[in-house]
Amino acid sequence: MLKHVKTEDLEVIKVDSSKPKITVVGAGSFLTLKLLGDFYRVGDLWGSEFVLYDVNEERLKAMYTAVKRYVERTNVDLKVSMTTNKTEALENADFVIVAIRAGGLKATKASIEISFKYGAVPIVGDTTGPSGILKAITEIPAILDIAWILEDVSPKALILNHTNPVTAVCTAVYMASKINIVGMCHGYPLTKFTSALLDLEYEALKSTVAGINHLTWLTEITYRGESILEELKEAVIQGRKWEVIENHPYLVGRQLLKTYGMLVSVSDRHTAEFFHYLYDWLNDPKIGRVLRKISRVIDYEKGTLSEEFFRKRKAAWQKVLKVARGEEKVEASDLFYLDIISSIVNDVKREIRVANIPNRSYIEGIKDGRIVEVPCIVDRSGLKGKKVGRLTRSVLAILNLHLEKFEILAQGILEKDKGLILEAMGIDPTTPSPEKAEAILNEYLSTINLLNEI
Repeated sequence: MLKHVKTEDLEVIKVDSSKPKITVVGAGSFLTLKLLGDFYRVGDLWGSEFVLYDVNEERLKAMYTAVKRYVERTNVDLKVSMTTNKTEALENADFVIVAIRAGGLKATKASIEISFKYGAVPIVGDTTGPSGILKAITEIPAILDIAWILEDVSPKALILNHTNPVTAVCTAVYMASKINIVGMCHGYPLTKFTSALLDLEYEALKSTVAGINHLTWLTEITYRGESILEELKEAVIQGRKWEVIENHPYLVGRQLLKTYGMLVSVSDRHTAEFFHYLYDWLNDPKIGRVLRKISRVIDYEKGTLSEEFFRKRKAAWQKVLKVARGEEKVEASDLFYLDIISSIVNDVKREIRVANIPNRSYIEGIKDGRIVEVPCIVDRSGLKGKKVGRLTRSVLAILNLHLEKFEILAQGILEKDKGLILEAMGIDPTTPSPEKAEAILNEYLSTINLLNEI
């Protein structure tokens, strides 16, 4: 039986200079330009090595050209390089940012279409549900390969993971390697929604959220230092400013508040996929219309990836080309990768809205070692989670169900045990039936040529 590696047994990264080696695995992704923008926002990581690695040489070269030219035009000290040699990219790396799509578009398309075919209809399809489980089957081995190489060539490196499903990926890495990994997400503080719903100044709001990736819950929210949590709950239940609730959207969130007594901090787009109510919601004239609209990924008439999905990919790639030609500037993101790196390298204490790390009593009622999404403090000693307010028993039951599922799934993938993967799929509340789960898994493995390996 595999078990979690305790993080207290792992060495915290110690960077010997203020000029770390930062490697991006999957550098052909559009995250790379956001990271470049964040170098300018953070401002204290100049002189770093910025190594771009991707298996797609064409995309890698295009991204390298865009980044290199931008750095030269703005006359900053950033040592940009590219390579298609994974070991070379990872050797002596201090930080490794992972933004891969293992199996490429073929695997993504298959995970959505096959799930849809057997009645497991997703909204986003990258985190939970049968499609999220299928995605984990391709992503986890690829990311474990990165971790295992790092054990040999850079054992103190820190992985900052962008690839979904974040919880399953981080769980697997802690099960099977000695490398530290942090799951990254911009987080969902619910402050913009609160500002609009209660007519409050956005900048004066501060919230605390906790849970698992894409399913976090509001434990506190203050306005100018005073708690407004109960006022916010009341406004949501009463349906005050219905247009705000519908446009956020928070139709699913409102129903969950009535049932479980807590405000989920994530919008309906991700939240809905974690619950067995999903198909009733999709069949509801109002909620179903909203969920289909905000998916942005799926064509529900054809049961495949949407035209909008491909339009956005094309538009994002056009931006890369425009940056390379000097026609557009890069922009800072709302992500925390370089904030974390800056804090560790330069010993700048920061509070990070959320990160996905092993629980160390940060959330009572969840086993230590399981991956939770909580606020963190980061400085030269690394990331430390903050203890959050208690979650309700019902919310803890939901979170623990999904965490158990992700743990069984990770173990099944690591051991190449089809039975365990099916157990995980059977636990998921949106799996239509055991028979359909097996059909989904078999067809996916056949499509991506893994049928004889698992």
